[in-house]
Amino acid sequence: MGFKLFILATMGVAFMRTAGEVAQPFTWWITHPLAKIKPLDPVPSAPAKSVDLYAGRNEFESFQIVLRAGSTDLSGVDIDFSDFRTSHGAEISKENVTVYLERFLNLRRPSMFDGGTGLWPDPLVPRVDRYAHEKRNAFPFTVQVGRNQPMWVEIFVPPATNPGNYTGSARISISGAVKVLVPIHVVVWNFTLPSTSTLKSSFGFSGLAALKQHRGQYTSDEDLYAITRLYEKAALLHRISICGGSMVPPKYSYDSGRMRLHWSTYDAEVGAFLDGVAISEGDPLHGARATSVEIRTPPALDTEEQQTLYWTQYAKHFQQKGWLDRLFLYLWDEPAPAVFPDVLKRGRVALRVNPKIRSLVTVPFTEKLAEVVQIWVPLVNCIEPKPGYDDFCEHTPPFETYTRQTDRSSLWFYQSCASHGCNVVGGPYFTGWPSYMIDAPGVSNRVMEWIAWKYRIEGELYYSMDEAYGRGKDPWDSVFLVGGNGDGTLFYPGRPDHISGHTDIPIESIRLKLIREGMQDYEYLSLLAKLGGAKCADEYADRIVKKPYLWESQPETFLNVRQELGEALDRLAARSGKEI
Repeated sequence: MGFKLFILATMGVAFMRTAGEVAQPFTWWITHPLAKIKPLDPVPSAPAKSVDLYAGRNEFESFQIVLRAGSTDLSGVDIDFSDFRTSHGAEISKENVTVYLERFLNLRRPSMFDGGTGLWPDPLVPRVDRYAHEKRNAFPFTVQVGRNQPMWVEIFVPPATNPGNYTGSARISISGAVKVLVPIHVVVWNFTLPSTSTLKSSFGFSGLAALKQHRGQYTSDEDLYAITRLYEKAALLHRISICGGSMVPPKYSYDSGRMRLHWSTYDAEVGAFLDGVAISEGDPLHGARATSVEIRTPPALDTEEQQTLYWTQYAKHFQQKGWLDRLFLYLWDEPAPAVFPDVLKRGRVALRVNPKIRSLVTVPFTEKLAEVVQIWVPLVNCIEPKPGYDDFCEHTPPFETYTRQTDRSSLWFYQSCASHGCNVVGGPYFTGWPSYMIDAPGVSNRVMEWIAWKYRIEGELYYSMDEAYGRGKDPWDSVFLVGGNGDGTLFYPGRPDHISGHTDIPIESIRLKLIREGMQDYEYLSLLAKLGGAKCADEYADRIVKKPYLWESQPETFLNVRQELGEALDRLAARSGKEI
């Protein structure tokens, strides 16, 4: 993504009025996606009135339009968009634009001492959603006097788009009368991002919790699988693969030491995502495949013999389907040294079944588990200790330890409440870590993937995308968990009684959008490394990330580096003369 704001010397370009007419009853401006605009934030001293976007093909690009009412409430506000065209007639259809109204959550406690309280933007309610293509109740809307109302605008550049300069506009209307034209300039660069993410991921999701939030109770297996597939598609559209889903393991029959697994229901849930056909042709990121999938083991299988038989059939089926390279066993979560013998015992069973089953453990490297662990997943806090503080992690091995591992061993990482303070308002130690909290800065929501590139980390794990759904309260009221605003919750339940329409959909958060921006940043670095060498990409990553706790926090500087990265990639792609 590239993003630039331009301040027009005269408003004649942007306003549908002449110099002799009465001024508009509202103020408006443009801002970048890293800004979190609260209702009472001041109007910029020089508000931007035009926007330039830069994007590769097969990429989403976003910006925000902010309205502020003057002396009275402003009702009946709506927006639509033109197509985008080049001087040679190439076109990006307005059907590739999705606009969202930003809703606010009232945060009662800050996530960390430099966090915030009061109304913060996060849920994004679409004008027309990407799932059922229904118009929802976000538009038209009312802007309250003296308050800001931001809109999030997302443009998808289809993979077949010709490189070039495209122009179009947004039209803001009041009660059907167009009052403002917002000029939009989109530069499409000469490269294409892959639909399947290069950086692997496994973000937890509970289909059962989602079903109960949407329907009020468990209704049927069919509804469970349907809501799970819907949210899994939403995650995939944001370049994320889920873990958990319906949580229903393949059924099995066991008799006289022989076991048979029954795959039809399981394959119907996950197969399309592993095969890359879950997103229809013509939709954004068509062909995207899940980058990981976990073994689901029935709790009743409590003997080594039964686990061996079950996992053997699992590996055989995945081998036949061509999915085995993405299969992992979530061997243990944050094991204490006291349970290491149990971790070893279970891991050895998996190794005997099939060495290609990769065991994942959320722990920094330790020689005591090296025999059975193929995917090490330390906390981001455990990549490098933060100077001046006691080591937060029980054990932080030298980072070089990971680089000395075998080809079958890989490094992932994750963030948690350790980025803000677990069930406390975190103090100075907790500043500077990447964070997915609502009241964390936008860069903090986006930088995790840059850290992954710098440290050659292959994947990201996150414990949940809908944790607040299963906590007995409505996420629209609060997503405060384990001391953080939004900890473990990146979606909101889009119920028809709340957003109108006839179907239930996931409502995405600003934070989820920024995670996808980070995933796209990673694709830029990956493409640049292929065209210009890893050192070339590293130079840009080093300008953003110094340490996991020390990175470029100024949005404008961050976006400028990203812009230069895109321009360098565009030049190399054009010079190569190949389809990139």
